[in-house]
Amino acid sequence: MNTMKQLGVGVISQSRLLWKVLLFLYLPIVLLFLAVGLLSRLLDDLTLSLLMRDIVTTGRLPFFTGLVPQLEGVLWSASLTVCVIGWVVLKRRGGDVARSKRFLLQLSVVTAILLLDDIFLFHGEIAPKHLHIGKNIVLSIYLLTIGVFVYSNRLVIFSSEYLILMLALGLFGASVLLDLLPLQMFSFHRFVLQLRVFLEDGLKFAGIATWLTYFARYTVQQIESTSRTHSH
Repeated sequence: MNTMKQLGVGVISQSRLLWKVLLFLYLPIVLLFLAVGLLSRLLDDLTLSLLMRDIVTTGRLPFFTGLVPQLEGVLWSASLTVCVIGWVVLKRRGGDVARSKRFLLQLSVVTAILLLDDIFLFHGEIAPKHLHIGKNIVLSIYLLTIGVFVYSNRLVIFSSEYLILMLALGLFGASVLLDLLPLQMFSFHRFVLQLRVFLEDGLKFAGIATWLTYFARYTVQQIESTSRTHSH
């Protein structure tokens, strides 16, 4: 009985302290599902099943369909999480880490954009087919954004393990070049076209994994550095 009483007191006490956290957690979720329900009622071709069930279930496809893209989404999400947590930790500790904080904050934005593009197929489907924006234009904007990001943070990058970042960017660049090759215009053997897809997606996957590796190591190194500074 004492345990139950302590539990009840703890719940009440934590509710008073955490109500804002819980509000910011659940309010967007409620709004999301309200929007989903509203859209399913307003649009004839849009059902709740299409919006809420996974593609494998909806399309009655084999369970391994889209394995690599799903793993890519996991890696992108991990990269974003690492950068955001690193930025929050450095921000709370203070000290002379302004460049590192700016670097991680900007990187969080860039990673979030690439993550959303990959999940919702923005440059391949939404932009060209629904917004009438060419895929090459979207890719050029992404490349320009990454270029500006790298240049504006060049001092931070040069003081880090930049070889890993260079490998990530090189793998991304090679994947994009393969994607832009107009091989479908020529009568290549099916093996060549399949090889292009294999290499394009393989390079992209390796690039995302390398991207995660670089920023995970950078974040850990910065947190350890500030820990040593504060201990002294």
